[in-house]
Amino acid sequence: MFQQYLADGANVFIAIVAVVIGFATALGYVDFLKTKKEEKKD
Repeated sequence: MFQQYLADGANVFIAIVAVVIGFATALGYVDFLKTKKEEKKD
């Protein structure tokens, strides 16, 4: 019972970490595209 609860908690934690990493990567990519576009303009 306790082990199953622990495993579920770990799965949720891993899911949250994956979402945060994905979000950070997406923000970095959008920033990269903005920078690229601004460099072309100059």
